[in-house]
Amino acid sequence: MGAIAYLLLCFLTGFSVIELVFKDFGRFTDTTFGGKFIGLNSLFLRLPAYFTTGVLCMTWPVYILTYIFRDREDPLMIANIIVMTASVIFIAAAVTIMMRFQKRRIYRNKEKSFKKFEILMISLIAILVFDIMFSSLGISGGRLKVGLSVFSDFSTHLSMMRSFSHMGNIPTHYTYFGGEDVKYHFMFQFLCGNLEYLGLRLDLALNIPSILSMIFSYFMLYVLAVKLCGKRMIGVITVLLYTFRSSAALFEYILTIPKGEIFETLTNSDICEFIGSTNHEDWGLWNLNVYCNQRHLSFSLIIMLFVIMLLLPCLYEAADRIGKYLKEKHFLTDIFMEVFVKNEGWKVKDFKTPVFAGLILGLSGFFNGAVLIGTVIVLFFMAAGSDRRLEYVITAAIAGTLALIQSKCFITSQMFTTEFRYGFLSDTDNFFGAVDFIRKMMGFLPLVLLVQFVHVRKTHKYIMFAFSMPIVFAFTVSLTPDIAVNHKYIMMAIMLLDIYAAAFIASYLEKKDFWFRAFGVLTAICLTATGFFEFIILSRKNVDERAIHYSYSDDIMEWIWDNATKDDIFLTANYYMMYSGLGNSVILSGAQMYNGWEYFSWSAGYDTSARDETEIRIYSAESPEELYRLTSEAGIDYIVVDEINRNSDMYVLNEQMIADSFARVFSCGEGEEMFSIYDVSQKLLEA
Repeated sequence: MGAIAYLLLCFLTGFSVIELVFKDFGRFTDTTFGGKFIGLNSLFLRLPAYFTTGVLCMTWPVYILTYIFRDREDPLMIANIIVMTASVIFIAAAVTIMMRFQKRRIYRNKEKSFKKFEILMISLIAILVFDIMFSSLGISGGRLKVGLSVFSDFSTHLSMMRSFSHMGNIPTHYTYFGGEDVKYHFMFQFLCGNLEYLGLRLDLALNIPSILSMIFSYFMLYVLAVKLCGKRMIGVITVLLYTFRSSAALFEYILTIPKGEIFETLTNSDICEFIGSTNHEDWGLWNLNVYCNQRHLSFSLIIMLFVIMLLLPCLYEAADRIGKYLKEKHFLTDIFMEVFVKNEGWKVKDFKTPVFAGLILGLSGFFNGAVLIGTVIVLFFMAAGSDRRLEYVITAAIAGTLALIQSKCFITSQMFTTEFRYGFLSDTDNFFGAVDFIRKMMGFLPLVLLVQFVHVRKTHKYIMFAFSMPIVFAFTVSLTPDIAVNHKYIMMAIMLLDIYAAAFIASYLEKKDFWFRAFGVLTAICLTATGFFEFIILSRKNVDERAIHYSYSDDIMEWIWDNATKDDIFLTANYYMMYSGLGNSVILSGAQMYNGWEYFSWSAGYDTSARDETEIRIYSAESPEELYRLTSEAGIDYIVVDEINRNSDMYVLNEQMIADSFARVFSCGEGEEMFSIYDVSQKLLEA
């Protein structure tokens, strides 16, 4: 099958690139950043690195070649054939160079084996990830099942996927704001859409890369934790904390339950709403549902962790050098000169590392732009305390240039508006309101991190400081109209800081005294209780009985695929997957909608107010002249009329005027539930 071959070639291409660039890549997991031997199996690092690198190296050329051949028949197939053929040639050439000319083994004979607890950890991670991904999206009996926790955001994700696999949406437009540029990062949806085009069923085309991405993000986080702290136990606990978030939500929720009913309430399968008292916490804004909902997030998190790992040695080198100066009791001015002025603080030791880091970070921009920004924030503060700062400059310059090129190609209007907005989602705009929000949202985690910050060495203090900076950014700056999207910056920071919370817990679990160990266990429970309960809620929400079921393919989709082009724009009611009836078929066809559900477009940075007004005027038009003028000015090709229009509280539908003015080219259903498509190009009356 073409899609499976594509994924295998992604791994092999990534393997070839990385092994050519980093000859001792397999030894990266041998020691900590401080030089202590840890002997991790290199597959924890290799597999995620190969996967993300290979996907970037193959998916971008496929997209670019599809654009180049867009006027040819089946340009996506041409692009796939060229890229997959080139990939095979490149892999063969790379292996030949490595084995014949460089005379080296690709894998070491004495690769460290997985520990038994690591095998158990990997197994539990795989079970968890498979469960949450397939429970939120699957196909059974010819019907598409979308979990209750994800149906809203999946409106855009599945629509964009289908726009690539069935509609050829290149040059790319945002399907929920048809005819305009695409401000939202879409390349993961293009990857999944291409996999569906190459033969994978829709659910598998989205689930397989999502599963691989999330499992590999666990792998990469585990490696970073062990390399930072030197203990596998800390890596395992970090994985636990990453899975089940810390929050005060469960403890606050329990206080609202009458005494004697707590156990019965918590185990009641009818309770399936996310808990928490902060704004939008009922969306599942902080728990595992984010990774079900935003499938593109885990993929980019791997790149963030990888890039940070590649550049952390620069910080450790500076720490060693500064430490020697401090021992020799130099004046602060001498230390300042040594760190920030002299050559050692700026020289480039290895060009290939920052160039590679800049390339993969920059190419990830339209996979998830927020992760790119969050990574740059962390790197900026890492660079301030590092040696070889020019390597950070090279990384940032390449990443920034690639991101700018992408934005110029895809975004014709302003990319984003930077606005100072203090407080994030807290109810007040003052410091104490932000602190209270953090207390409710993060629970005991800030206290644990504060205690750990006091006890760790100065190098780790600085790393914790750098890791926390995306939180400061999230609470002070907004790049989009919807401040809620800043939650990803906070999640990135928490993911990184969990390493130090895990180190705190491990320090007590390692002690011989029973009470110290008990305290460590209690701390772990307090930090994971809310997240674990929310995992139970997530499982309850996405059972088949509560899932939303749609047609996998029906007459409406088939008609659109057979008759509409990628540039045709459909005027519809505000659609998103649950309340749109047969409108779901328009969403799942991948067709461009003039004014789909406005929240998605507004939060992505589009001005929806003008289109709201135009939609109202068209559906309630009193004359054919008005209809012809409005549809022409708006560039609308088809008008959809269905039960949502008939029951709209925004306008009074003048269905008869639309039917008298344009040819009805598709219809199904009867009465109130009739679904009709009118072709604007086929006018029935004289204007």
